[in-house]
Amino acid sequence: MSLKGYIVRRTINMAMLILAVLVFNFFIFRLQVFLFGIDPADLILPPNPRDKEIWEAKLREKWRIPQKGAGLDQWLDHFFTYMANMLTLQFGNSFFYQGKSVTSLILERLPNTVILLGTASLFSIILGIVVGVIAAARRGSKIDMTSISVGLALYSLPIFWLGLMAIMLFAYYIPIFPVTGGSQSVRCGSGQCNLLETIIDYIYHLILPVSVLTVGSFGGYMLLMRNNLIDVLTEDFITTAKAKGLKERTVLFRHALKNAILPMVTVIALSFAFVIGGATLTETVFNWYGLGRFIFESITRQDWNSSQAIFYVIAVVVIVANFIADLLYGVLDPRVKYA
Repeated sequence: MSLKGYIVRRTINMAMLILAVLVFNFFIFRLQVFLFGIDPADLILPPNPRDKEIWEAKLREKWRIPQKGAGLDQWLDHFFTYMANMLTLQFGNSFFYQGKSVTSLILERLPNTVILLGTASLFSIILGIVVGVIAAARRGSKIDMTSISVGLALYSLPIFWLGLMAIMLFAYYIPIFPVTGGSQSVRCGSGQCNLLETIIDYIYHLILPVSVLTVGSFGGYMLLMRNNLIDVLTEDFITTAKAKGLKERTVLFRHALKNAILPMVTVIALSFAFVIGGATLTETVFNWYGLGRFIFESITRQDWNSSQAIFYVIAVVVIVANFIADLLYGVLDPRVKYA
């Protein structure tokens, strides 16, 4: 199959997958209605409002919420309205943050999440690849055994536990970093802000959560890189390169590494795709004002519109990133054939 035909087929598959995600998204956040008969309007109404009937009618019209005991026709109307809104990126207003659109809430928190997760992902990938190459080049040595043990140990530890231990050690016993990740020490006075102080303060609050995410995730990249490189080093073309008298460094970096890093493309692409979703546990532990914490808040507060919008955006980004990774894999490795 040609590249053009592959792209067309994958585009159709992506569209079908996104539709499946939308259907699943619709029902997963409404299980409480179908299973327990909970009325979502009761979650939005303020306590003991005046003219409750008028309030409730306005809310149902605003968010297209079916009436209690609604029949199939009302739920179908609600479902098709939901599908149209999701496909046109009209996410509506938040139930909890009334008066604010979900889109504005997402865009407000997105930069913090991208900076946090993007920086941590970049550091963990670079560190994982470097340590993985060193461990594979010295297979069976103490450096290799130590790298495997440390990588497995850190990769197995819960990320929220690492965050709590980091806060206890570096913010309580040795108070060199702030307890929370949200920048709160810099305030603007008289309408003027010192940009340099703001940037320094932001980085100061960013160090601890980035360090926790980097330490907690680099082990996976390291183990994958090590195993890939060891497999490549056993290939016949590596034996031939060594037989030609090439230096070990040349064989490692010019021949083996280029092939070993190819399987990392998909993993790296997906890791950056999940940057949009945020690190829910880390952002919650460090009180970081990002999308991960917003996901936690929207779920615990039963905010339908916010939850379904974030999950939909994450799913679309991951699906598209997977498609891009497949294309890049074929570009980087001419042996790959599209089928």
